[in-house]
Amino acid sequence: MKTLLIVAMTGIIAGCASTGGGGAPTGPERGIWLRTDGQSGRDNPVLAQQFETDKASCTDRGQVNQLCMTHRGYILVPQSQVEAKAAELRAAAAARAGGA
Repeated sequence: MKTLLIVAMTGIIAGCASTGGGGAPTGPERGIWLRTDGQSGRDNPVLAQQFETDKASCTDRGQVNQLCMTHRGYILVPQSQVEAKAAELRAAAAARAGGA
């Protein structure tokens, strides 16, 4: 019985550790970093280079520090939600710019 309890607790602890701390997407769905202004570096080499620089600065021992990336203006979004979230972020940025 003790062995079963230890195995069960180990599974629970491992499950908690795999959440990525702060709600990062885990499991089979990959997380994608988005700029909080919704702009894409896909067709903008300046933004693409800035992302690579920021990501390198926020990487330690092969792990990207989510808090560091957040402070640099990025959020981690599940891949299935990227387009909708990017549109939402662009709309919010446009509203802020229009109200300024």
